[in-house]
Amino acid sequence: MNREEKLELIERMLGLQHKLKVHDSVKGSGNHEELAASHLARWELEDEISAIEKLLEGVRQENIQLKLKQIKEDYLSGAPMKKKK
Repeated sequence: MNREEKLELIERMLGLQHKLKVHDSVKGSGNHEELAASHLARWELEDEISAIEKLLEGVRQENIQLKLKQIKEDYLSGAPMKKKK
């Protein structure tokens, strides 16, 4: 996943989180049908946020593994460390 795709997903997630805040600030009606529809809409937003978070978490775990490998090669390989000037 490239940087632009990650940014697009993060922006989408932030937009959905904002929709949830707006959804929560709107006073609901006491009508069961409207409450049920409201709950369903909230769940759909939460589910999409959760899916994006899981997708990004997988990407982050891959990145962490690459960083670990690079750190091990650079600093823990037993070779003398390069001194910075």
